[in-house]
Amino acid sequence: MSRVDTATSSATWRTEEILLGIVQHAAGVALVLAAWVLVFTDQTRAAASALVPGLLIVALYGANQIRFRAVVERGVLLVGAWTLVAPWALRFAANDGATWSHLVVGSVAIASAATWLRIARAP
Repeated sequence: MSRVDTATSSATWRTEEILLGIVQHAAGVALVLAAWVLVFTDQTRAAASALVPGLLIVALYGANQIRFRAVVERGVLLVGAWTLVAPWALRFAANDGATWSHLVVGSVAIASAATWLRIARAP
């Protein structure tokens, strides 16, 4: 009977990891798409600030799928933190669309990376 419980618990964690991966990948893609939209609205500083972290999140997610490394998720945490402060650091906070996209995607990246790290530490 305990074997069934262990198998169910293991499958649940795997499902959570897949869902977190999808969320993290979607956050990176959303930031890249936001950069593309911002280029067309002539917001080059905001577009560059969205493109680089978006590509980094997607690349780090891909590297993490090959083999989980906590350092990769810490990298996503740092990229997410930069994405949160970028509107004020790069002085494009007056653009509401760019600011909100950075805040939302940065928060999602931080939350997903923190959850990945919490799952990795769980016994």
